Amino acid sequence: MPKKIVALSDYITASDASLLLSQKSGRPISSRYIGKLSKRKKNPVRIQQISNRLLYSREDLEQVIIKKKSTPDESAL
Repeated sequence: MPKKIVALSDYITASDASLLLSQKSGRPISSRYIGKLSKRKKNPVRIQQISNRLLYSREDLEQVIIKKKSTPDESAL
């Protein structure tokens, strides 16, 4: 069975993905966190490997919602 042709314009690097999510969430998101999003069990971000680089699906990253962690001080309010 032939492989499906993938448009590489639909995929971005981890650094570009971290910028996208940082702008979307309003706080800094590291590029290491993007790798964790691709390895999670529920709704992982699709990846495409090109030589020794991983590219991440822009469509999947645009659907990601990053919640702010609650701290013990905030929960007491």
